[in-house]
Amino acid sequence: MNQATAEVGVFEAMHTQRAVRRYRPDPVPDELVTQVLDAAIRAPSAINGQFARFVVVTDPEKRRRLGELYLDAQEEAYNNPAAAGTQWLRNQEAVIVEKAAKFAREIGEVPVLIIVCSSQRGVSHSIYPAVQNLLVAARSLGLGTVLTTLHSFRADEVRAVLGIPDDIHIVCSIPMGWPAVPFGPVRRRPLSEVCFWNEWEGTHE
Repeated sequence: MNQATAEVGVFEAMHTQRAVRRYRPDPVPDELVTQVLDAAIRAPSAINGQFARFVVVTDPEKRRRLGELYLDAQEEAYNNPAAAGTQWLRNQEAVIVEKAAKFAREIGEVPVLIIVCSSQRGVSHSIYPAVQNLLVAARSLGLGTVLTTLHSFRADEVRAVLGIPDDIHIVCSIPMGWPAVPFGPVRRRPLSEVCFWNEWEGTHE
């Protein structure tokens, strides 16, 4: 069984975190899952509403069923982007699309699936700080994650699998496990291309 590596600092975690889509089959200890989720709930939220809810799925049969739903949603998004609201997929490189398709076929085998929900509709923006806390905390412990929203395209079916009430909004899902690929450093556009000062395209002198 894999053990967590020495914890890394927050800036190292952010600078080396990547979207992990290849995982080892080793289980993740419950105490690490709890530690990551405890970091997630510390995030700020609008009016301190604390709307985020998390369903941790480790049961093999439920993970398998969620994997089938994910693959179904992914195939719809790739085969009919207009219907799925994912037209931007048309512009992606073929190798990127194939990697995502392979991940969709394997997501049900990832040791932990976390379905992130909201207790209030219309406040998904207030859930994502908790999601980012979760991603960074997982990386600091040596765990890989990736944020995906495709399960929200099969919300009713996901609710049925997990017994989630109808008034709970499914925001996204996060597979989590020991990565089969190394962490960063990651390639990103330089700050000078994406950050402006005082006005659009304004520079810092």
